[in-house]
Amino acid sequence: MIVSGGVLALTGIMLLVNLNLQFNTAFNKLEVPQAPVVHQLHDRTVEVDWNDVAGADRYQLQQWHPSGWIDLPDDDLGIEVDYYGSRAVVNKRSPGAMINTFRVKALGCGRESDWSAYGRKADAEYVAQPAEPNETIGSYDSHSEPDVIWSGLLTAGMIGSSTRDYGYSLDGQVGLLSPDAFTFERSPHRVVRALQASDGFFLELRNASGIPNEFTLAIHNAEASDVTRLSSCDSVHLPSDRGDRYLWPGADVQWVEGSHAALSISLTRHTAEVTEEHRLRPIRLLTAEFVEVPSHHDGEEFSLQVRFSKPVAVDGDSLRRTGLQVRGGVVTGVELAGERKDLWEVRIAPDTRRSVGLRLSGTLHCAAAGAICTQHHLRLVNQPEAVIPGPPITARLEADRVFHSGSPALPVRIQLSEPLMTSSQILRRQALQVSGGSMMDLRRVEGRSDLWELIVSPQSAAAVAISLDATGLCVSDGAGCLEDLYRIAAPLELSIPPAVVHLTFDDGPHPVYTPQILDILARHDARATFFVTGESATLYPELINRIVSEGHTLANHTWDHVALDTLSAEEFEETVLRTQQALGEYATPCIRPPYYRADEETYERAARLGLRVIMGNVRPRDWALPGAMEIADRIVGGAANNAVVVLHDGGGDRSQTVEALRSALASLSPQNYSFEPVCN
Repeated sequence: MIVSGGVLALTGIMLLVNLNLQFNTAFNKLEVPQAPVVHQLHDRTVEVDWNDVAGADRYQLQQWHPSGWIDLPDDDLGIEVDYYGSRAVVNKRSPGAMINTFRVKALGCGRESDWSAYGRKADAEYVAQPAEPNETIGSYDSHSEPDVIWSGLLTAGMIGSSTRDYGYSLDGQVGLLSPDAFTFERSPHRVVRALQASDGFFLELRNASGIPNEFTLAIHNAEASDVTRLSSCDSVHLPSDRGDRYLWPGADVQWVEGSHAALSISLTRHTAEVTEEHRLRPIRLLTAEFVEVPSHHDGEEFSLQVRFSKPVAVDGDSLRRTGLQVRGGVVTGVELAGERKDLWEVRIAPDTRRSVGLRLSGTLHCAAAGAICTQHHLRLVNQPEAVIPGPPITARLEADRVFHSGSPALPVRIQLSEPLMTSSQILRRQALQVSGGSMMDLRRVEGRSDLWELIVSPQSAAAVAISLDATGLCVSDGAGCLEDLYRIAAPLELSIPPAVVHLTFDDGPHPVYTPQILDILARHDARATFFVTGESATLYPELINRIVSEGHTLANHTWDHVALDTLSAEEFEETVLRTQQALGEYATPCIRPPYYRADEETYERAARLGLRVIMGNVRPRDWALPGAMEIADRIVGGAANNAVVVLHDGGGDRSQTVEALRSALASLSPQNYSFEPVCN
């Protein structure tokens, strides 16, 4: 509503916020306004309110006289009219009572509506009424608040960091109040503050001549189910050079942040109860959003739209110069998208291939230059933002090594389709994640921004997983989403596994050496495969159970360690199957020939029994007792991915094997080798 040149009654506001503003798509007709509501200001001055009609840029008011309807203003009858959008102040200069019956129609762009139903004051003098069907004059009850000189709708904001103080402050930009100004006795007044503080309720009026000392401030909650009435006689009155301040100690209206309330000032206290027809609804504020936003731009000019919740009283040039703020580009044009003033087309030319950020902001007051407001002085209350990313950037992760074991520093290169304009700190902190290792360094290769090198230090015998993912970091359309790294098209992952070494032990289990070997393996979280003889397995079942319970596997080494290439088919089958039966549920489909002797027939016979022959490519010859240090050096020297190390835990003195294993694992474990069974 316009905030100067008249006043608004609370009931008029309640009708306004419940209007139906649907646009009439008929070519030559606008939507018919609702019946106007009339408020008495002075003896011969009234305010006439009606709803805003989409597509209308002006309105025509008529007044009923016994001779019929007359257009206003009318010089012959001495009736003046000041139009303020969908509101008018009618003043009668000539003597005699004002006839308070009016109707209105909407006009705009060569179109017009039909005349509305008539509206009038219920307590107006009786005059002959027009011969039209009886119509309901909205839900206005003129007897509820006959002495209101101002009313407004308020959305409470929080005052500072307090959790108890809420309300509206013009200077502090807290909360929203509409309208926040009114005219009384031809003097302008403005509500500067309406605050619920911890010590009471505070009202400050900025005015030219002041209102009478005795008035009532009525404060409704959002549903008008509770009304707090405060008399100026009960307040602490503090006049100032700018106006008047009133404090009601101890008053509590139970506001919370974001709640809606209606306020009104009356010259006398009233006792009318709030009826169902007067229940308030939250005020429909002016908001905006960007729509038809492209998913990205290719460096060429693009367009999008700004949609307002209500038509705005602003032109495209003002939107371009003061309302729209652009980073990474320039606004080349703003124009209406059709005839409605709630949808605008915006064209933007990017500066480069980088992302473009867009924000729409209004001013604190509708009187300020470039203000984005409706014709009724509702200002824009939000600041929508949008980010239009530049062309997508593709990336590739590459590592020189297939396995990370044995390397204290693992270099990984990030190859991009075009230079990435960001810092190494932002790229490292926001887009790169590493598991199984730590990031040691990130730098450009030869100063290039399209090629980066990441140095990773593996930390365990697990895979080093590297991901490049910025897709989930930009959670809004704010300016922070302009970083170039958000243009990376899709998440990337690179997994570099450890080298897996297979430790195997033949000829056991042995009651002395096998337990020592199991202890060493457990200390290094290593798992192995034990090729056992059926005879020893039968003698030491507790060792068989321990081997399995600690995560190792068992495989076939024949019943009594006989050379398989010397046996007949029946003998081969007997020694092998007997051992499989002895291992029972722990048996695996693997066999290692004793003495490492196997011919083509050995492989064929094993295959017919469903067994795979497992030999080895690292043979430290521990059975020859070359010394623990020599055995350990051969194990370490042969460590590689999928290396199969052949050792012995039975069949003789294996003390050198035990010491060699202890030394070799102490050397290989810090290098992040993984030790897993060869047969499962």
